[in-house]
Amino acid sequence: MDNLKFGNFIKELRKEKNMTQKELAEKIGLTDKAISKWERGLSFPDITMLGSLAEVFDVDVSEILNGERGKEKISKEDIEKKIEEAVEKVTLKKEKRERRIKILKRTIGIIACVLFVFSFILQLGYLFILKPRDYVYVSDLLFYIVNEIIIITFCLIFLALVNLKRNKIKNIITIVIMVLLTIINLAFMINNGFENKCIVEFSNNFSNELVLKKNNETGRITYYKDAKLLFATSEQEFSTQVEGAIKTQWLAEDICNITYKDRDGILREYVATYGDREGGDFYYNVVPALEGEWNETPNYTNSASIIFDSKGITIETGKTKELFEYEDCEQFGVTAVVLYKDNIPRFVISLNEDCVIDRKTDILRDGTITLCEVTMERSKIYTLGCSSNKDDDLSNYNIADVDANDYEIKNGILYISYDGKNVIEVPGDFSNVDKFEEGTYQVGEEKTFFPYRDDEKEYLVYSDDMGVNWNTVELGKTTVQAMQFLNPNLGYMLEFKDVAVGVAFGDISKTTDGGKTWQVVFKGFGNSGEEIFRRGSKIKFFDENLGFLTMPEISGNTSELYITRDGGVTFTRMNVQQTEEDSNIYDYYELPEKDDNGTLTLEVGQGSDGDYEGGNSKIYYSYDNANTWEFKGVE
Repeated sequence: MDNLKFGNFIKELRKEKNMTQKELAEKIGLTDKAISKWERGLSFPDITMLGSLAEVFDVDVSEILNGERGKEKISKEDIEKKIEEAVEKVTLKKEKRERRIKILKRTIGIIACVLFVFSFILQLGYLFILKPRDYVYVSDLLFYIVNEIIIITFCLIFLALVNLKRNKIKNIITIVIMVLLTIINLAFMINNGFENKCIVEFSNNFSNELVLKKNNETGRITYYKDAKLLFATSEQEFSTQVEGAIKTQWLAEDICNITYKDRDGILREYVATYGDREGGDFYYNVVPALEGEWNETPNYTNSASIIFDSKGITIETGKTKELFEYEDCEQFGVTAVVLYKDNIPRFVISLNEDCVIDRKTDILRDGTITLCEVTMERSKIYTLGCSSNKDDDLSNYNIADVDANDYEIKNGILYISYDGKNVIEVPGDFSNVDKFEEGTYQVGEEKTFFPYRDDEKEYLVYSDDMGVNWNTVELGKTTVQAMQFLNPNLGYMLEFKDVAVGVAFGDISKTTDGGKTWQVVFKGFGNSGEEIFRRGSKIKFFDENLGFLTMPEISGNTSELYITRDGGVTFTRMNVQQTEEDSNIYDYYELPEKDDNGTLTLEVGQGSDGDYEGGNSKIYYSYDNANTWEFKGVE
């Protein structure tokens, strides 16, 4: 006998009679709950009730037992058998359901028991062990959430495990107690749990946890450096109050950028750091470790660059270039610095996880760094690698890579090298110099000098001991056109005071004290007070007396050569012997050169308008200090 089929048939017959469950129950002397269980297949009527049901619904008892009309009649013995089977089936189903409910209750009870024990121990540990040691929950709400778990799980344990037998009064009392405790806990949570806005974030690999608490009333931010899952300690309060949102951005797994605005609308910055770098298991200063030039990787492109040098920290991103003084840097831990401009944070520089600090020098041996602009928006991150020269032991770690007896200008700083390895910084501001013209500077063991302009004045910086000591001399409002030192003390300078179209006004000066003082020896060509040079003029001396001066036309077509044998006091025009035809072709005189044997070599070219024989030049030699010249051939 199918219980569900029977139940549906009873329901169908009842509705045909337009009867409710209650009305049917009244007719046969039962409760509406009994009728409901029949119709749901949860129970079966006693055999004595079948006749009453058949009479109420005007059907045969057999039809009720079969659950449908028109079936053959069933004998009394079969009726009893079917009823017994139905009752047995209902009983088994009921027992099975009760077993499931019992298992479910026990499962819930066991889970609740585990949660209760865990939460209870957690709360006790916090109250009596962690809290006295200045630990707090990472979120203020957690304390009350754990309380609520304890309340609910305790009640579930009581209902599911302790009070297995039905006892409505005890159940009601248990539920009432749970509700009252929940209301009390919620009241405390509303009063205390929302005092702070809590920010909890994990790094990408969950190795570090950031915990911030902002007091909603005062705006004060508290940062907890040591945080592990639910608890945090090492409390640090920010010096300024926050207004509005707080932006966080992880620059590395152990570096998090924290940006916000204070109540005056001023941008503020803090960098949370959680470790050091390989080789850096001691305190070190980040900025000196980064000395050199850094460019964006890969391939050291120029979309972003940083230069750490004696001027400070120069950052270039796109079209923006800014210089930051070292005193405008704030270091966080041993992996990050913040750069300020007018007390406003502008950039964060951090060491990436591939960085290796040299233990002996505290210099970054290998690795990349991150550059991040400070802004309330999502900041673009640049990854930069060092493009400066480094040797194996870092004894030579310089911004510029300079050849022997040469120079290089980077970021307005002049660097020189005598051996191609060790680089020396020359004092002075060379921001206005792209390169030095040949014949205006010298890098040598006996004398090193460079002229430069600053605030409309010309200066000379020189060293007589290979860069150990430097002297700077003010030359005045002039421009050095050419300068030469024959020894550490004796030198000559061609300087222009003013220039016009094709001509210049100036003089040739001489020094005998290494450049400290200069005396004018020649003022140019022309009448007194109207002496001139040509704009492209150059000088070269070979001893205290013998020297040469070139005077090219502004067009570059021709150049005159003058010689002095009295140290530049007087000059005489010099021409080599040529035919009239050749003299019209080869009319551009270069300054002579002198080899180790004392032989002078003079090149006479065709100038910018020369195209004869491919624009070649004539070469002349002199073995007697320019008294006579011999033609040696054409080049």
